[in-house]
Amino acid sequence: MSHARFVQDWLEGWNTRDVERIMAHYDEDANFQSPTVLALQPASNGVVWGRDAIRELYALSLERFPALRFELEEVIERHSGVIQIYRKLNVFTDHPGLTVEIFEMTAEGLVKRNIVYWGSEEVSSRFRIKEI
Repeated sequence: MSHARFVQDWLEGWNTRDVERIMAHYDEDANFQSPTVLALQPASNGVVWGRDAIRELYALSLERFPALRFELEEVIERHSGVIQIYRKLNVFTDHPGLTVEIFEMTAEGLVKRNIVYWGSEEVSSRFRIKEI
């Protein structure tokens, strides 16, 4: 599967609330690193290990945010993965900033490492930080 097709299918999985469609792209031993993990589990190091644990986190996110929708801004393809930049709509702020998500892939085209970086708008709204 091409990186462009992966991004399209991954986003459609989120936007149609189909956790199994999302998870079909993850290796069994994948890891997910995100400020979301820190927000939900403050004592953690911000990383979730294994497809089953990632599935559980994603299912919780879909449950907590029934109107969640991702709007793609940009895709950057690399030999070993893909970077996507998007806006996360209907969650924490009326004016969502950009989120950067990096996917490192196995030779078989499955996600082995997924790293998320939030824009300042989401950080300030999630952690209740007033913008300066």
